[in-house]
Amino acid sequence: MTQLVAAIDAGTTGVRSMIFDTNGQVISRAYEEFTSFFPNPSWVEQDAATWWAAACRTMTRCMKEKSLKPEDVISISVTNQRETTVPIDKKGMPLRRAIVWQDRRTIPQCEWIRIQVTPDEIYSITGLTIDPYFSAPKILWMKQAEPRFFESTYKFMLVHDFIIFKLTGLAVTDYSNASRTMLFDIKKANWSDKLLGSFGIPRDKLPDPVPPGTKVGELTVEAAKSCGLKKGTPVVAGGGDQQCAALGVGVVRQGAIKSTTGTGTFILAYSDAPRLDSKKRVLCSRHVVPDAFVIEASMFTTGAALRWFRDNLGTEECAKARARGVDPYEVMTQEASKIPAGSEGVMHIPHFVGAGAPYWNPRARGVFAGLALGHTRNHLMRAILEGVSYEIRTNLDVMRELGLPASEVRVTGGAARSETWMQIQADVLGVPVIRTAMEEATALGAAILACRGVGVFQSVVEAAERMVRPLEPLRPAAANREQYDRGFERYRRLYTALSGMTWD
Repeated sequence: MTQLVAAIDAGTTGVRSMIFDTNGQVISRAYEEFTSFFPNPSWVEQDAATWWAAACRTMTRCMKEKSLKPEDVISISVTNQRETTVPIDKKGMPLRRAIVWQDRRTIPQCEWIRIQVTPDEIYSITGLTIDPYFSAPKILWMKQAEPRFFESTYKFMLVHDFIIFKLTGLAVTDYSNASRTMLFDIKKANWSDKLLGSFGIPRDKLPDPVPPGTKVGELTVEAAKSCGLKKGTPVVAGGGDQQCAALGVGVVRQGAIKSTTGTGTFILAYSDAPRLDSKKRVLCSRHVVPDAFVIEASMFTTGAALRWFRDNLGTEECAKARARGVDPYEVMTQEASKIPAGSEGVMHIPHFVGAGAPYWNPRARGVFAGLALGHTRNHLMRAILEGVSYEIRTNLDVMRELGLPASEVRVTGGAARSETWMQIQADVLGVPVIRTAMEEATALGAAILACRGVGVFQSVVEAAERMVRPLEPLRPAAANREQYDRGFERYRRLYTALSGMTWD
């Protein structure tokens, strides 16, 4: 009998459902976008019901389009955009729209947190800095601004947790997602009583944390009908999208590093133990590999910077793409490749919603600098590709400083489709950049956990070695090294010069 596993990847802009066999081959896939809402310029919200509806529709399409048998799907797992938080009632109905990880409304809550608990103590317990990015300030904002919703909340849930609840009726989260809330003790693998008490957040309003890759329940009758699967199909705890992406490209041993560029960019380095940075520039979270950790640098708007160009300035590129029947990003990166390394002096800082690692400056903003009358749209596009690469190098240098080697970087996310962009990254970083045969590494990571959860493999590491297929590396071009070294130093000086400015 054919054995298949299902993965639901609920990202920042849409839901992708995929069916894999136990060798890591894709059998079917379907994707559906959903809408984000912006009540204020720096606020970002989503309707949680659309996550579930999109998951059901895409999974049903996966099954129907390939005429798959529900009984052949032996397990299902979920991966997700992290930190995004939604309050639900006991029936699983959202009480308000979810507050998305990109949302910056909670700067006052972060300042309040600093009064209650020192940043050093937060970092020591959670591996995180105090930033609007994480879930705790979002919950505190609801408590302070919408006390009625806070009091009536049954559970505050992340996207993974919400979908698992819809699948099984059980309120659970996994270690990798919980460790992104700023409420989780990463060493004890449990909610921190110290932080919950300091913030006045009742423990019973949070789901129960469980290890990724463990069976947590079975599909209910209603969920099975909605998704086109079989009642009783095992549901396995998944993980955060970045940890699953790391697993999906084979980051399962010390020395391995991955970089995902989608809406944002996330660099994760494998670690066998918690490793904290005395300067709190990078974060430490639980991996989806058992008893392992990831040292992480999070950058918020990198791929989103290119999308901003597409949506606001890219009319010409979009028209060319329609005429050729290709993706606008393909046209944009092709046009950018016509400009020499260094963008002839144009520089871009991609901090459209503040700076993440290593600066953690919520007031930073996006910048184009060095413009002259002879520069063109192509220079701006190339500058975006290079600015993101400089931002990655900034964080890679921090990881090297912490003793984490970087002999290669495995890449995933939408940006990995562009050989032009990945070659720029190799040139800027000075190490080989390796893509894998499976573009959707995040979903593959969830599929690996789904296999492990029902005993197809003895370990997550064994599953990854069987199911992940690296491609030939893109190696740094020696001819561009000096240009990019100079450019990187200019990039660092530009950020330093602007870092104290406020833009409100």
